[in-house]
Amino acid sequence: FSSLCCFDLSSGINAEYGREEPDEPQPESGPPLLSPISEDGDVDSMPAWSAALTSNLVPQYAAAILRSNLWPGAYTFGLEKKFENLYVGWGHKYTAESYSPPAPPNTQEEYPSGVEVTEVPDPTVDEERALQAVQQEQLDREAEEAEMEEDDDDDD
Repeated sequence: FSSLCCFDLSSGINAEYGREEPDEPQPESGPPLLSPISEDGDVDSMPAWSAALTSNLVPQYAAAILRSNLWPGAYTFGLEKKFENLYVGWGHKYTAESYSPPAPPNTQEEYPSGVEVTEVPDPTVDEERALQAVQQEQLDREAEEAEMEEDDDDDD
């Protein structure tokens, strides 16, 4: 069992292979809390925040909405002395080169339906017996004709 254990967890070094494990990622540090949004940097020549009102008809009762251009899905809205923050997104910062998956391939054409692939209902037992009788009659006639030809050949 001791040969299976090859990690020294206290030092973070792989004891058997001599490789170091990667360091923990360092957290990002942002601006100090309650700093003015005017100090936020531009995002691809756009301001960091876009402002709007909920209603242009009655502006004195409209709530102010701020939308983050750096973090798509981050919103702040306020009315009088009340405000709230909301984030609905994927946790990715805005990038100008956003990923778009390729379009799916075109749908395939349907298989051409012809006589060889057209479905027909199964024949009934009576229809099968009638078909077998007709086929047997044809075989009997062919056999008789073949015998008659042999007899004619023998006579010559």
